[in-house]
Amino acid sequence: MNYYYAQKVKEKTKMDKISHDTYQDIVENIAEGIRVLNQDGIIIYANNALCSLMGYERSELIGKSVYDFYPSEDHSLIEKHLKDREAGKSARYETRYINKSGDKLFAGVSAVPIFDKTGEYQGNYTLVRDITERKKLEQQILNEKNFLDNLIALCPDGIIGVNRKGIIIIFNQAAEALTGYTAKEAIGVMHITDIYNSTETAHSIKKKIYSDDFGGQGRLEGLEIDVINRLGRKTPIRLSATLIYNNGEEVGSVGFFHDLSKKKQMEARLRELSITDSLSGLYNQRYFYSVLKEETERSLRYKHPLSMICFDLDHFKQCNDKLGHLEGDNIIRLVGQTLKQSLRKTDMAFRYGGDEFMVILPETALPGAKMIAERIRSEFNGRWPFEIVCERKDVSRVTLSVGIAIFNPEEAPETFVKRADLAMYEAKQSGGDKVVEAISRIGRQDECEIYL
Repeated sequence: MNYYYAQKVKEKTKMDKISHDTYQDIVENIAEGIRVLNQDGIIIYANNALCSLMGYERSELIGKSVYDFYPSEDHSLIEKHLKDREAGKSARYETRYINKSGDKLFAGVSAVPIFDKTGEYQGNYTLVRDITERKKLEQQILNEKNFLDNLIALCPDGIIGVNRKGIIIIFNQAAEALTGYTAKEAIGVMHITDIYNSTETAHSIKKKIYSDDFGGQGRLEGLEIDVINRLGRKTPIRLSATLIYNNGEEVGSVGFFHDLSKKKQMEARLRELSITDSLSGLYNQRYFYSVLKEETERSLRYKHPLSMICFDLDHFKQCNDKLGHLEGDNIIRLVGQTLKQSLRKTDMAFRYGGDEFMVILPETALPGAKMIAERIRSEFNGRWPFEIVCERKDVSRVTLSVGIAIFNPEEAPETFVKRADLAMYEAKQSGGDKVVEAISRIGRQDECEIYL
């Protein structure tokens, strides 16, 4: 019994020695630095890895204060860590350190306090890992992210990114200006359908991104659509978008929203200039024939009435010659103003050429056309501003010779125009300042009827 017990004690003593040697070997050859500090923060042990990490011999480290290996601006933080160890707190943290060459590097630290059997604080045991390369990589990624963030923020086009569920995750300043929403209101809260104001539109755009027809699969280039701002107003934009992948898996998409408002306004203005007579402010002859084609086709399709007014200025040449071209221009402007005041929103007035004008009256039969024609003639006479000047210079006042016609489904649009023009000519031949109705086809004796 005593022999057996003695053998066990001998074996345990031997194992303790083996364990101590093994642990010592592990500590000395581990890849991570290990140091032991006493209660004053003095290094009392450093393994091979820590020596290599710091660039010092072991003898150079032993007896040094831990503060000697940190930048001065970090000393207050190191003091806090030491106090935490003394208070019995373990910790993991990242910090900077200075090696023998004076380089500021980065370390990940795991620190555990050491107490003796009586509970007295003796120092701390610290595991030190070099994380300099990782921190450099993190800084590089951060710099790239900051660059991209700045690029996104400064981009003049709205940039909106969404995750796979359609929730907005990117929303730059231009997107804020475009939609009226703030990034705080949009990111993580709003769905992309809130921007398009239509689930159908969002689904249609997603289908286009997956097709090959709009820039290649996974991409969308130059799609013109409308977005809705927070006030409910539509803004025309040109959308370019692409899917975003992470390790081959689709994680979302990002779109570039180019505001087309100014472009569309310019296009509308250019179109307006191309179809408008600058002097009278009315539409021009080229646009007259475009509208005439549309309205005659619509009249035939729906079997609705369509009328036309054609009028010419009586004595205009005489006024222009004796009063001057500037006053002649003012008379043309007066006609334009009169028409704009006298017509309905659905009616369209044109300066056909020189002193001849056309008015197209959709959904209007002859009785309505007569009433509107008389209103134009009477309004123009009431606005005539040159009465005294004309009397002084022996000039006849300008009046209107007006012809009206209703569209015959069996005639060509050109014939429709011709009949209205002939009615106007008949009014002029009858002394002017009157309305004449074209009541039959061209060539008949009873072609026109005069309204004084």
